[in-house]
Amino acid sequence: MMPKNPYITGSPVSNSPAFVGRADVLREVLHVIKHSQNNAIVLFGQRRIGKTSVLYELEAKLPKQNACHPVFFDLQDKAFWPLERVLKQLARQISDVLQQEPPDLGDDPKTTFHEVWLPQVLKKLPAEESLVLLLDEFDVLDDFDNETEQLAGNVFFPYLRDLLNIDSQRLNFVFVIGRKIDDMTQIAKSLFKATPTKRISLLNQAETIRLIRISEENQTLSWPDETVAKIWQLTNGHPYLTQLFCSRVWENVYDKNPNELPTATLKEVETVEQTDILEASRNALEWLWDGLPPAERIVASALAGAEAKVITEIELKQLLNESGVRIWIQELQNAPHILQEWDLIESTDSGYRFRVELLRRWIAEYKPLAQVQAELDRIVPIADDLYKAAQK
Repeated sequence: MMPKNPYITGSPVSNSPAFVGRADVLREVLHVIKHSQNNAIVLFGQRRIGKTSVLYELEAKLPKQNACHPVFFDLQDKAFWPLERVLKQLARQISDVLQQEPPDLGDDPKTTFHEVWLPQVLKKLPAEESLVLLLDEFDVLDDFDNETEQLAGNVFFPYLRDLLNIDSQRLNFVFVIGRKIDDMTQIAKSLFKATPTKRISLLNQAETIRLIRISEENQTLSWPDETVAKIWQLTNGHPYLTQLFCSRVWENVYDKNPNELPTATLKEVETVEQTDILEASRNALEWLWDGLPPAERIVASALAGAEAKVITEIELKQLLNESGVRIWIQELQNAPHILQEWDLIESTDSGYRFRVELLRRWIAEYKPLAQVQAELDRIVPIADDLYKAAQK
């Protein structure tokens, strides 16, 4: 019988050996739940960094460690729903978690949910228990421009401000967003102005080593120190890329049908590095790339194409100038700082470099500067419009 691959690459990780680290994040969430000064926290980080996995881990662990009823609610596809539909779906999931009958919110779901149904649900909870709403992809409600006033994305923020004040003892919120609060609209920022935040970032080296070695826990693959060091050099603690890389090595080893506990040799690691890892990660990294604004894409592409070395700001300007970017506009000046905030690059005494080598190679391969240069027009669309008008 084929042993089980312990690495998880296609879905969020929770309540398993593949979930490692994040103790600081879980501790911050527990602090909010236990203290009534705040009843909400915002978790943020780049795409594919493990935010949803943290929510699933909270969903699995909170009932065991605290008198909590966590309710996971994904808002990814709900920005264009009417608010009434969102509330009905949320009420159903709350009822399922509490093992209650499906709710009837009547003809006015907005009023009934806020003023009648939810307060009654909270009142029935024992004094030491609380409801914790885990709201994933919350920023999608703030991610489009639509004049239809009744869509959830337009009316949920002021509505949610009232929900936050219903019962701070028994109702808590964990919001997950894929950007900084400062990058959201004014109405969204006003909702979170007094809310504590916590970044979900790369794993540290010890956590990454633990993640690499989870196949040793189920006794399917051993990792010599030199192979562990090589993967750390390539992924630098990126949880998705670390899991994917180890999974590819594991599968390649087991394609040979070993009769005893195999070892991940340096040759096996280099085979994955030199063949299919960039293509295997393409869909996930395309999604990460799509979340970057145009200026950040251009700077990231320029830095990636300069290979694995430190690039000074002067060299960066020169690279952009040689590619046809003649004006060092404010958005381009700010881009390195924003890329640092999203853990994509880091600053050194002399310049900038990519934090994750595999990500740098992927951008250099699939997003070369010549290809993304045209996106510069989208940084200041009105400038492009005026330029075209002047040409005519």
